[in-house]
Parts: sequence; structure tokens; C-alpha cells
Amino acid sequence: HEVAHGLGIKQTLNGKGSVRGAMQNTASGFEEAKADILGLFMVTKLIEKGIVTDCSAEDNYVTFMAGLIRSVRFGAGDAHGKANMMCFNYFANMGAFKRSSDGTYKVDFEKMKVAMNSWSKEILEIQGNGDKEKAIKYLKESGIIKPELQKDIERLKDANIPKDIIFEQGTEVLGL
Repeated sequence: HEVAHGLGIKQTLNGKGSVRGAMQNTASGFEEAKADILGLFMVTKLIEKGIVTDCSAEDNYVTFMAGLIRSVRFGAGDAHGKANMMCFNYFANMGAFKRSSDGTYKVDFEKMKVAMNSWSKEILEIQGNGDKEKAIKYLKESGIIKPELQKDIERLKDANIPKDIIFEQGTEVLGL
């Protein structure tokens, strides 16, 4: 994720200036979306090249999806939340996962890889063109928590499943 921030497009390819300047208030959400999806893309490539050998691309796809669902429990109001929802909804539209009637999710690995590649391309094109209008439209339509996912998030809350694990630490815990 952090490496992907540095590797992305900084200047538009059509003379509109910086991506941030051209995209204005939509820039942060798309920058976070780009870093998320290109991070997954880069890990996939490292696995395919045999550089990373202790996990599979499929492991990373499942973990990525679980991370999207976990992070959206904090809301979709900030740039990270909007990025997560854009990705989640893009993947849903591409069939990258299926939601069962009991509210569980299963990743379709082949469609996930296709969706990862096409979402990467879509974001880079929007940034490269400094296409603020397309970014606004996409954020409005897909940067939101849709009702079905909201119900699943409520089920997690009702089951008292925490958003984060909180560790007790410090000298008092250690008895020092």
C-alpha cells in the first residue's frame, strides 16, 4: 500500500497539471483506492514471479476482501473508507465475490484477479486524465455502504464482534 502511493501517477497525462490539483476534493479517495489495489497487484506479481513464496495470491485476495469488510465497519466518510467502498462495490459488480443468503462471502479467485486488474486500470486512467467529473460520479455511486452490506455490518455489531483487538500493555500489566 505505502509503496504504491509512491509509484502512482503524480502529473496528469493530458496537461491538466498535478493529479491532486486536477481532481481536487476527489483526489484523496482515489489516491487511497489506488494504493490499496496496486498493493494487492504488486503482491500478486511478486507471488507469480516466485519472489514471495510463503503465501498464495488466493490467500491475499481473501485477506484483502476481509480487510475491506473490516475497515468499512469504521464508516465510509473519510478517504480510506470511500476507497474501501469503491473497491468493494467494484468487486461486487465484477462478480469477484459472492454473498450467500446467510450473509457470508466467498471470493471467486479468477474473477477477483480480473477485477483487481481492471480496477487498477480504471483508477490509473481517472488519475492520469485528472477526470474529476468521473471521480465525482463514481464516488457518489460507489463510495457508499449499500444496504445489504450495512445489514451484514449490523450483524457483526449485534454479535459483539469487536472492530479491533485491544491489548492491555504497560508496566502495570507486567507487574513492574
